[in-house]
Order: sequence, then structure tokens, then C-alpha cells
Amino acid sequence: MSVPAVKLIPVTTSAIVASPSASANESRTASAKRSHRGRTAQIATPTDIRWPVVQEYLRSSSLSPNSRKLYERELKRFLGWTQCRWSELQSRHLGLYKAYLMELEVASGKKLSKNSLNSALTALKSFFRWLCQFHPELCLKNPTEGVKFERVPMPPAQSLKPEEMERVWSAIAQRNETRLRDFAMVQLLSHNLRAGEVASANVGSFDGRLITLTETKNNKPRIVPLSEEGQLTIQNYLEWRRGQGEALTPESPLILSHHQGWEGDRLSYHGIYFAVERIGELAGLPDLHPHQFRHTGATELLRMGMDPAHAKLLTGHADERSFRRYVLAVEQEAAIAAYYRLKGEGQAEKVVYAKNLSREQRQLLMAMAELTQMQPLYQDDLDKGEITFAELWQENAIHLERMVAEVWQLPEKLGVLV
Repeated sequence: MSVPAVKLIPVTTSAIVASPSASANESRTASAKRSHRGRTAQIATPTDIRWPVVQEYLRSSSLSPNSRKLYERELKRFLGWTQCRWSELQSRHLGLYKAYLMELEVASGKKLSKNSLNSALTALKSFFRWLCQFHPELCLKNPTEGVKFERVPMPPAQSLKPEEMERVWSAIAQRNETRLRDFAMVQLLSHNLRAGEVASANVGSFDGRLITLTETKNNKPRIVPLSEEGQLTIQNYLEWRRGQGEALTPESPLILSHHQGWEGDRLSYHGIYFAVERIGELAGLPDLHPHQFRHTGATELLRMGMDPAHAKLLTGHADERSFRRYVLAVEQEAAIAAYYRLKGEGQAEKVVYAKNLSREQRQLLMAMAELTQMQPLYQDDLDKGEITFAELWQENAIHLERMVAEVWQLPEKLGVLV
């Protein structure tokens, strides 16, 4: 037995088509009033019979918490824009709604970005696909099929340069009370964890070598290997907490808050952003945000020559297009390096911080290079994997030994008794 269509408020289709601005203005007044701080107020929950259908969709969908909030907000906004029942909606109505979103002010003088507009359309397309499949008696034809996304160029990877990372580490060293916590936090972010994944990780997630993530953006658990430096940093932080008298259990938060009133609680997603902002201020990087460490880590994996498929698995990217930005960045660097190799220019002046080495190893190599006046590593050597740290060290150590031997021979050559 089919459920008859229900429409609480009669609004003719022609009225909506003829005067979309009227409904848009009413919706803007009803659901997008400004708060005193200039931010858009929370969109009111619809009270008509259509909303329980939306709730059913949200309950049945495997959405991450953040995606669920976004979809719920955008579906509320859409239902506030039109009183049409599902079966009345056609592609032209959705086209009018897209035009409304493009003109909608979400803050004082600020409109939706193209990415935000596409997110709103994604929520609608997902909902109507579900509605047509599970409730064809309410909506037989998907009205969003003809609606196109806005073309948005892929933004470049926001990787940090080696000298910027050094400034970050130096800034963290100045953070007395939270120094060990911040070292551990940034190490995790630099190993391709999202801020939300760091916030949700427990002590039991770390086995001394690997981080097992069960709460991820795409709901796909993954295992992330840590470098030796990363392992030691996490271990030092946990040992310090034990030394403070904390009884750690597998369910204990891996990273703690030090904010007044929340000391000892799990560091939240917003707390991570706040901590990174403070680190950025100390480091002279005012726009620093957690995702930059993830971008840096992903780019370094590819620079080291890792298969993109393996790197994509470690970073947890579900969208091939999103991951492609890192591949393009490394390919661009390789093309530039290839050009200068072909021209025979620029190699003698370019010393590379071997990105697959720890900070201590890099410092040792650079000190050795300064003493011996030898460059420890070229970019093409690193890219091709033709030399290891042990080989680099041995090569430079031979020259250092020669220097030491010459120093010991100086008294004899100068006729000086020692």
C-alpha cells in the first residue's frame, strides 16, 4: 500500500518558479539571521512532515560526525527554502536553489565559497539518491541529476619547508608546560594523522611502533607507522605522564589538554587547532594550522620515492583527486630538478635535508659536511635511493679521519713537543 503524498502548506509550483527571489528572501530572513558577532545563526529545524524522512536518511547513512552535521544543516536550509513536497520537485527547482545559494550571505558581506556550495549540493544529491531508492512512492525521479557542481581548481599542497619545520620544533621547545605534549602532537600530525584522528586516539592505539586508528574521516580503520624519532617522542611523553602519577590505561587519551578547567581531559579537535596556532605565533608562522603538517608528511613520503598507492593508504585518502595534489607537487619539483640537471646548473649549491632521516641524523650530516667541506647529499641521489645514511656517514667519516690524522701530525711537522 503506497503512502499518499502530504503537503501541509499549499504553494504552487508556478509561484516558486516565477518568483524565486521571494522564497529566497523569506528563507534568508527566517533561517539565516545574523548573530551579534556577524555569524550565521543556527538554521531552525523544520516542523513539517518532511523532516522525519530526512532524519531517517541521516540515521541510515554511514556518515562521519562532521559530514552528518554538514548534511543536516544543508537539508534544513533546503527545506526552509521551499515548501514543495518531494514529488513536485524538478531539476529547475534545484537550479533555482543553487542560484539562491550562490547569492546567500552567510556572514556580513561574505557569500558561500565554491567548495561550500559544492558541499551543499553533495548533501542534496546524496539525500535524493537515497529517497528515490528507498521511498519511490515519495520521489520517483531524482531532481538533482541535472544540477552541476561548480568547477574548483585543486589547491596546491600546503607543505612546510624544512626551515619552517625547524622553526616549529624550536618554538615547541619554548613551550615549557606543554613542550612534551606538543612534540608528541606535532609528530602525530606530521605522520599524516588528521586533527580529529589525533584527538580520538587512545594510549592503547600506540604499540610502541605503530598507531592504530579506528575513528577516521572515512570510517576506514588504518595503521600508521611512526619513525624512530616519532616513536621516541610519544614514549617520552607517556613516560612523563606516568612520572606525574597518572595511571595510564589503553582507554586513556593519547594527547591531553592543558587548558584551564580541562586539565587531564582529552585534547579536543579545536584544542589541537588552538595549540598549533600558539606554536605558529612563536615560530613566526601566523597562518599555521594542523593540516599543514599532514600535507608536509604526505609530500615527504612521495619525495622519498614511496609508491603513491602505499602513501595513499598511509594517509587515509579516499578521494584520488585530493591525493593527486601531493603527486603533482612532487612531480613539479622533479621536473624542475631534471631541467637544471640537464642544463648542468644549480647542483653545486643545493644541499638537501634528507627528509627520510631524523633531525639528529640531518644535523650530524650537515655538521660533517661543514667540517669536511663536502656536500652530503644531492636531490637526485635521494630521489634515486642510491645512497643510505650509513653510506653517507662512512663516506664523510673517511675524510674526517684524514683531517684528524693530519692534526695529529702537525706537532711533528712544526717541530713542536706535545
